[in-house]
Amino acid sequence: MTAKPRRATYRHGNLKSEALKAATRLVAAAGHERLSLREVADAVGVAHRSLYNHFADREALLDAVATAAYTRLAAILVKANTPDDYTAKYVRFALANRALYALMTSRPHATMKHNPPLQQAVHKVITEAMRIFCQDIKTPAERRRAVMKVYITLYGGISLYATGVLDQPSEKALIAELSAMNARP
Repeated sequence: MTAKPRRATYRHGNLKSEALKAATRLVAAAGHERLSLREVADAVGVAHRSLYNHFADREALLDAVATAAYTRLAAILVKANTPDDYTAKYVRFALANRALYALMTSRPHATMKHNPPLQQAVHKVITEAMRIFCQDIKTPAERRRAVMKVYITLYGGISLYATGVLDQPSEKALIAELSAMNARP
């Protein structure tokens, strides 16, 4: 009797980590809108059902990718020293990782309370904005408004620039405009 060949889909190692890396690559290449667990499973060489041991569903996998991306962004922003520096680092990350940024900003904030890792990663980014933009602001309501203004300005400017609606000659010009908009009066 001949030995059975090994299954082509057999995989050992850290499947969760490998699936997260593959999903991140796939999102970066083609966006998150059509990403499937089957596509990720094919990329890592396992049966798609294997991923359900690590991710409840497609949305859980997308949340994990977004969590990792927010964590990366926070690690970049912690090095910012001024509002202009924060703005430049944020914009450069978003424009260099457009599809990933689109995934990050697609995660509904209202549901984050059910996903503590994602909520913590987002709050790391917000904490860095508070450190930079709210140093002299006393009340929680004013700090909240200041950070909301920063993110509304950044998200809006980046979105309009990325789609070609905002007429800026370069990334550098966009950063200068957004920095001026978020400068305190």
